[in-house]
Amino acid sequence: MRKNVIWTVIIGWLACLTTTAQPLCNVVQYDEDDGVPSSHLTQLLQDEQGFMWFATWNGLCRYDGYEFQTFKPQVGDGCHMTTDRIRNINLLPGGLILCQVDTEYYIFDLDNYRFRDLTDQERQHTKEYTWDYRQSRSLLNGKHYTWTDSHQTQWTVQGDGVLTFLHDGKETVYPLPVSFKTLTFVAPDNQGNLWAIDYGSIYRFSTRIQPVQRLAIEPRAEVKCLFADSKGHFFIATKDDKAVRVYNSMDHHLLGYLGPDGRVHQSYTPFGAAVYCMYEDKDGTLWLGTKPDGLFRLQPIGAEAYQIAHFTDLPHQDIYHIQEDRWGRLWVASLGGGIFYTSQQKTDKPLFLIPKHYPKDSNARCRYLFFTQNDIMMVATGNGLVVAKMERDADKMHFLCHQREPDRKNSLSCSAVMDVTKDRQDRYFVGTESGGVNLIEGTDLLAEKLSFRPLSSHLSPLTSDVIQSLATIKEGGLIAVGSHHVTLLDSTLQGRVLDAHFFNSDYRFSEAHPLTLSNNHWLFGLMDGAFITTLQQMTVHTMKPRVVLTQIEVRGKKAEVRSTWGAESLDTLILQPQERNLTVRFAALDYSASERINYAFRLSTDDQWNYIGHDRTATLLDMEPGTYLLEIRSTNADGEWQDNIRSITVIVKPTFWEAWYGQLLILLLVIGVVAAVVYTLLYIRRIKRQQHETLEKYLALLEEDHSQESTANSQSPTANDPMLERVMTFIEENISNGDIGVGDMASAAATSRSGLQRKLKQAMGITPQDLLREARIKRACQLLRNSNKTVAEVAYACGFTDPKYFSRCFKQSTGQSPTEWKNASE
Repeated sequence: MRKNVIWTVIIGWLACLTTTAQPLCNVVQYDEDDGVPSSHLTQLLQDEQGFMWFATWNGLCRYDGYEFQTFKPQVGDGCHMTTDRIRNINLLPGGLILCQVDTEYYIFDLDNYRFRDLTDQERQHTKEYTWDYRQSRSLLNGKHYTWTDSHQTQWTVQGDGVLTFLHDGKETVYPLPVSFKTLTFVAPDNQGNLWAIDYGSIYRFSTRIQPVQRLAIEPRAEVKCLFADSKGHFFIATKDDKAVRVYNSMDHHLLGYLGPDGRVHQSYTPFGAAVYCMYEDKDGTLWLGTKPDGLFRLQPIGAEAYQIAHFTDLPHQDIYHIQEDRWGRLWVASLGGGIFYTSQQKTDKPLFLIPKHYPKDSNARCRYLFFTQNDIMMVATGNGLVVAKMERDADKMHFLCHQREPDRKNSLSCSAVMDVTKDRQDRYFVGTESGGVNLIEGTDLLAEKLSFRPLSSHLSPLTSDVIQSLATIKEGGLIAVGSHHVTLLDSTLQGRVLDAHFFNSDYRFSEAHPLTLSNNHWLFGLMDGAFITTLQQMTVHTMKPRVVLTQIEVRGKKAEVRSTWGAESLDTLILQPQERNLTVRFAALDYSASERINYAFRLSTDDQWNYIGHDRTATLLDMEPGTYLLEIRSTNADGEWQDNIRSITVIVKPTFWEAWYGQLLILLLVIGVVAAVVYTLLYIRRIKRQQHETLEKYLALLEEDHSQESTANSQSPTANDPMLERVMTFIEENISNGDIGVGDMASAAATSRSGLQRKLKQAMGITPQDLLREARIKRACQLLRNSNKTVAEVAYACGFTDPKYFSRCFKQSTGQSPTEWKNASE
């Protein structure tokens, strides 16, 4: 089972502060519970892509920093390898691993991840390959291995597991509270780690130096205040023991303890009050704010002595911050009484006043005061950020409170404000209790509604919204202290996270503001002490890991799966027409801190990165035909995004109908169908027009005078059709007979009813019944226009037995009643 322990050098002189960074070694053990296929491990190496490989008696095993994957020959693959008992491995040129299986040798090809037999030429050089291309070193028979890490520390490991390092010219045994079996082989990787195997486990040795130097504060207590004066001293005030320790800023040496008598004592002496803040005014007087013991004034009376005055006649006794304005007034922020000030600092009983318009009822819990060069005051309170333009007469100051607003996106992310600071670019930042860091956008700090932008995005290194304090780096940048980590932000608001992985300890930070000392040293307060580190150490860049492809799975429409383990050797992947679903697995090869790395990917068609956290899989579904560029990148172990982009071109082949020729064929088919439809519609329209013309010509004959019958018949459109001629003659002769029907018309035409129906539909587009009715309406029109008959008489003359029915049919055909039509024709 994987075991991860950080062992530090436990030596007496580590309890005191020293300027020499101490070496550390992190040892991780892997066994079968972690995926190692066998407890019998025989050899190890690292390939050119960065993967670690281990020979076992159960196949060849690959490790990518996350998981072990075992490879064996498959039935039917053409390889004559009969067992998986691999006794030795060597990396040959061209991405080939030479594997010794009992007394035979085989090749494992890293391009396709398949075993194969040796060629005749390869078989002739087997002995040369075995010795010339071995990466590991043996620790058997009392041998040892020595290496120098990236911090120039020389380490030595022996077969019995004894680890030593050379420090200040002296070889020191590194305490490892774990027992090894006999270490057999070791091999370094390209990241400075040392890998070792014994007869049951794999071990990884990762070395580094201790980046911080903890101050010897006893008894351990929560640090509430860090302060540096103008005389080369810095002070550490602790809450639990109510002590104030005084140090030399140059060598960080403890000078003593500030006592209640104003003197610095060599022996441990509590001050007697829990100091939460300190300030030195322009006259060199120190002011100490305490909780709940009010305010102390310390006036220097010697090199290491002060005259102390204690003030309790204050609006509130819990003092969190002290600041002086350009008019010489001393301002105090209290946790419960708001802010108050005095201009009588030198008197025995200075009078402290609350500005008349300060919103004490809603903003009484104040933690921090920030004054700008333009005399703008910003107060960090538990209920918002209070801003005001400072005036000589404090009672004329107008205060605005900015809080979190539920309906305004650019309002403060959290109303509980912890701190305020400004960077070198004159940008103002607000640290909140649970809303992270907010950047004030715009330059008008006195606006009615300030616009805030929270620094919480995929690109921001902030891993928590809890902010204890903020500090500005004079070289540029920002320090945000959380409860468990420190975040460094550069001018672009990108940066790195310093946490337990960096500090080699799970520190709990206090609310004390980080303090910058000489030579770019920084002092941080903890819940149980303090430590010093350097800006250089905090900004040392962690290794940029290489992103590699570990596996590609292609799924077809019928659920077929095509898996490729040798994905890292691919620059281009071609998907067949039926393969549209793609899964790509990857890893950033950082063996010492792989669990801390985040990932992102994007396609060439996307502008934005898809941030997927610690997930190492990109899945693309239902891909359209085309050429894509899949890009993958990662952070390093400190959360900084790297330019380690691994890209692969994905070509999705189209189906026949998706290809250009298929699309052209579809276009031609569509054009053909449309042309056929248009032709058919035009043909039908022409036939209907002909039928309508034939009908109109015939009906027009009924309106002509009977004396012109012979002429009309000679010009009839059906003169060449005997059957239609007989039908027309029958209708003209019997138009006034209301008893005739379709059967009579068929008998007169010497045909059947169906034959007559078919003939009239073909010639005129109507049924025999419709023809008879239209003929009667035409005759009625003629009679109404040329005779004096009544409507009823016309109806009977045209074969209608009911005048009302006649009127309905007439209006349906002409759009007018018989009477209306008769009047209109006159």
